[in-house]
This record gives sequence, C-alpha cells and structure tokens, in this order.
Amino acid sequence: MSANSEALNIPVILGSIRKGRRSHNAARLLVERVAEAGHRTQLVDLRELALPMFDEEEASEQHHGVAAFRQIIAESAAQIWLTPEYNHGYSSVVKNALDYLHGEIRRKPAVVCGLSGGAIGGARAVEQLKSVLIELHVVPICESLYFTDARTLFDPEGLLLRPEFVDRIDYVISDLVWYAEALRWARETLPVPKRQ
Repeated sequence: MSANSEALNIPVILGSIRKGRRSHNAARLLVERVAEAGHRTQLVDLRELALPMFDEEEASEQHHGVAAFRQIIAESAAQIWLTPEYNHGYSSVVKNALDYLHGEIRRKPAVVCGLSGGAIGGARAVEQLKSVLIELHVVPICESLYFTDARTLFDPEGLLLRPEFVDRIDYVISDLVWYAEALRWARETLPVPKRQ
C-alpha cells in the first residue's frame, strides 16, 4: 500500500460450493495476499451463505444470506471473484449470487480469477464472467489470475507449491487497488450520467 492511500475493503468471493473443492485454498491465498498488501478483506464463501435460487420472490429477497451478501458488496471498494471452470463456463452459484446484486456493485472494480485442472486455469470462465460483470456496471480490470493444474497447486495442508504465483497475485492486487482508488474518487466526485 502506498503512503498516500488508505486501507480498502476488498472481499474475496469463493464461487465453488462442492465438497472437496480445490478453489478453497486459492481463495485463502488471495485473502492472505490482500491482507499482506495492507487492505481489509474477508473470504466470502457462497456455500456458507447458502443463497436461495434467484426467483424474485419476497422470501428469497429477505433471506439472511442475501442480506449479508449485499451488505458485504455494498461496503466493498472492489472485489476479487474466484470461480472454477465447469464445462467451459463459470459456476452457477456465482451467477446466482450476482443476480441478487444491483446498486451495491455498480461502478466498482473487480478482479476475476479462474481455477481448473487444466493448463489455462479457467480462462474461458473468466472471460464469460467479465461480460456478466460489465452488464452490472462493474469495471472488471484487464488483469486476471489463472490457477492452473489445480490438483498440484497446493499440498494436503493447503500450502502453495508453486511460489511463482505470489508475485503475479501481488501485482494484480496492486492494479485492482489503483482502479478502486480511482473509481472511489469518481463515485464520490462525479455525477453519474442519466439515461435518456
């Protein structure tokens, strides 16, 4: 964190709910690196929130997990989204979570991270998710993180076995922080264009 900046709130959203998920270790690593950079963060586990399927029903809208998720996003300056790649796409639980968001996420930057057992680390899922975030008026930054060969990335205790990932993660976080500070200034200073 630079001398001129203050700590930002940057949650990491874990977009896998299945048992034995490999993405949990990657999410914990992202949280660790955000905190190491001097920012506030938390691991937002969509499995723990247990959001109901989005159906626009009052009971779903009032669900405690939905309220908690909206508050986390509203209080954030930026987010880091981590999704595994399933069948060349991002996870359904991420889409379901995003469908509950409105103004809480608009005009804030996001990093999209992918994870897969293959060599491209969920790149197809990342690109698809970025397009959905754009529709929500999020600013997904160009830089992304791709956790490749997920079966060999961490040891059984969750220790990263490929430390070369850390420098890349730290760079991407610093880029996200730049956008977060710029867009926070813009949200606080500039009027939002009105639709005609």
